[in-house]
Order: sequence, then structure tokens, then C-alpha cells
Amino acid sequence: MKKINLLICLILLLIQYTYSQIDCYTIVAGRKTTQTQSVIIGHNEDDYGNLTVNLYKVNAKETEEAFQVPYGNNSFIPYFETIPYIWFEVTQEKFGDFFVNNFGVTICSNACRSKEDTAKGLIDYQLRKTVAMYATSAKQAVLIASMLVEKYGYNSSGRSYCFADARDAWIMAIVKGKHWVAQRVPDDMVAIVPNYYTIGEIDLSDSLNFMASKDLISYAEKRGWYHKEDGKPFNFRLAYSDTRNLYASWNIPRHWAGLNLLSTKKYGLNDNFPFAFKPSKKIQLQDIMTVLSNHYEGTDLETSHTVRKNPHQNTINRICNSGTKFSVVVELHNTYPENNTNVIWFAPFNPCINPYIPIACSIDSFPSVYHNRSAEEAPAMHFDKKQNIFEANPNSAYSKFFKHNEAINEDYWNKIDSVQQEKVKFEQYARDLFKAKPNGKTSYRLLMEYYRSIDN
Repeated sequence: MKKINLLICLILLLIQYTYSQIDCYTIVAGRKTTQTQSVIIGHNEDDYGNLTVNLYKVNAKETEEAFQVPYGNNSFIPYFETIPYIWFEVTQEKFGDFFVNNFGVTICSNACRSKEDTAKGLIDYQLRKTVAMYATSAKQAVLIASMLVEKYGYNSSGRSYCFADARDAWIMAIVKGKHWVAQRVPDDMVAIVPNYYTIGEIDLSDSLNFMASKDLISYAEKRGWYHKEDGKPFNFRLAYSDTRNLYASWNIPRHWAGLNLLSTKKYGLNDNFPFAFKPSKKIQLQDIMTVLSNHYEGTDLETSHTVRKNPHQNTINRICNSGTKFSVVVELHNTYPENNTNVIWFAPFNPCINPYIPIACSIDSFPSVYHNRSAEEAPAMHFDKKQNIFEANPNSAYSKFFKHNEAINEDYWNKIDSVQQEKVKFEQYARDLFKAKPNGKTSYRLLMEYYRSIDN
């Protein structure tokens, strides 16, 4: 078995691109799979380069003109005020921002390169923020995103968005231009998305679980990506994915590792992976955190300390890797107005090094050290490559966390045991404190305490 797995890994290395496509990792647990009976989302935001992350709570704002929000069946509702939301701004990036709004609608995404080479689009960075400002449910998030994509065209090769709320979650795969498909994650299953499309065969007659652009299949036939006469059912993943991406070493092993940590079935690297699966037990927060911190421990792909100075810099990329800018696990218990029970568990940079800190979605504001400017100033400065670097913001939380994370990675094997002991100690302290007072003030306090605990 070891020889087979190692051979597969060598093949994966031979066919991978000359560029890196490792851009995030997402886990979606349906509400019937979790111990708390709540939808849980886990996400590692992977982006490379010297860039900072700002955390904001953005209040409602009146709009000059009503935003026509799709409500299904071609009906629209005018909104004259935006919904308050929590915003993790990944500066310099078009596709890195993470949101949770006051209705519990959670938004994150993963890059997924497609075959599309002729279509054009205009919308990119503004899509997810628009969804955060107006969506009252995960399904409505899909409707808003699809409306924007079909009106303006999507300006990226491809991407899979996760839209979730306290009741359900959807994976929406978008292709450059105006083509898209969305599939609901079953309540009793878990879905994992690395950096390739995971939606396979679709049933567009099942409107409760699938949505798509009208010419999704006919366009694939026109481009020669799908041949109906072969008698095989249409498979979105096979039709629209860049084929090399489906076999890339930054995708298959990460998907495989997550499946084997959570699923009832054990998969091989060369198996066909499902869109969603039944977990081996009721999912707890720690189960998701363990996957997001994974470096293939206990497998043939585990990194030896004699080969690499840390497990994050490796040819076969890990789930927790050198590009991880933050990790979040979101518990979605309720929708508006009881959304104050929703919690974001946040770890800066590598979650194997830094603790998960509970952030109540009812938080009024973040400590000033967690953002380099106001939320109002942020959009105009978002792509500024001089202002959004660690050197320009030496006292910010993210600059301190970066130095701390790098110091551990420089001597990982000698330091990690003691670092993880401190991590577990702080996490337990944070959980106990938050359990006693689960509110925004406690979250504010814990964010400041961890910031002050980092001595560079």
C-alpha cells in the first residue's frame, strides 16, 4: 500500500503546474452531522506574499438606491439598508475576504481553475461583499451571486464559494464568464472543497438541491467538453475543470486527508472522492480544527524533521501550509435576530501554532490593533501594496502574529511541543471564559489578551 501511495504521489508531482494553485480549503458540516445540531464551516484562507489581514464589524448603512434582491421564482425585493457584517479583509487580494453577516450568512471561497479560455467578465472582488450586505439566507446568497455573475460576468478562471447559514449550506461553482452551478450540502453529510470543483453529476429537476445557469450543459456541448451522444450523464466537474487541476498535488492529498479524518470510509489517493459523505461520528469543533491543522500525520506523506525544517513548506502541500493567513471554524446556531449565539473560532496564520479564539458574531467592534485603518477607509486602500505589508504596520496584531509564526517555523521541530502546550492552555482558558460569558465583550478581551501574550 505504501509503495502504491508513494508512486501516486510521484505521478502527482510530475503533472503539477509550474505555478501554485493552493488557495484555501473548506469543510462544510450539515446540521444533522454535528454534536450541537448546528451547521459548522471550517476554512483555511491560503494566500501568498507580504500582506496583512484586517478584522472589522461593519454596521448597517442606508443605500441611495434600493438594491433589488432576488427572492426566487424571478421575484425581487428592494433593500434600502445593508445588513451588518463581520469582515476579515485579506488586503491586496481580490478573492480572500471572509464574511459573516447578522443573519448568520457565512461566505468564503476556494480558487478552482476552469477550462474556460474565451469568456470575459467584470465582477470579482465586489461579489462576496455584495452578498454579505444583502443575503438573509444561504440560498438567497446563491441567488444574489448568480444574478451578479449573469449580469456582469465573472472575472476569474473559476471559483467555488461556500454560502452557509444556520439551516443549510450551498457550494456554488462559478466559471469565468456567466456559467455557474450550485449544490446544497445534505443536512446529514459533510463536504470538503480544496482547489478544484467538487460538484459532479447534477439533477436540475431537483430545485431544492441544485441550481445552475440555463445553458450550463449546452455550452459545455458547444465547447466539446461534454458529448451527450456518449450516453454518460453530465458531470460538471469533469466538463468544466482544468484537467491538470484535478490531478494536482496541492488538491488530491488535501482532499484525501480530510476525508480519511472524518468519513466512515477510508479512501485511497486514486479513488473517486464524493461531493459529500457521512461522517464516522458526530462532528465536534475540535474535529474540524484538527483537519484544518493537518500535515498528513500518520500517513506516508508525513514530513520527516530530517527532510524539512517545518511541515508547512513542502512539495506536496499540506492543509495547514506556508500560505495559511488564518483559519476559522464557524458555528451557526441561529439566524437573525438570535444570531448572537453564532461564533467564529479564529486562529491567525498556522492553526497548529496559534490558538482558536472565540469571536461572538454579536461583537460591536474589534480592537484597533486588529485593523490598520477604519472600515470606511479600507475599500480605497485594499489593493495598496505599500501600506498593506507587515513592515508598514509593525504594531498591528497581524504583524506580531506573523513574526511569532515565522519564529516557530524557523525552529519548528524543537519548539512545536512547547508551543502547542501553550496553545492548548490558551484555548481551554478561552473556552471556559467564553462559556461563562458568551458575548462580544469576552471576545474583545480574548483577542487583546492573545495579542499581548505574543512577545517578539
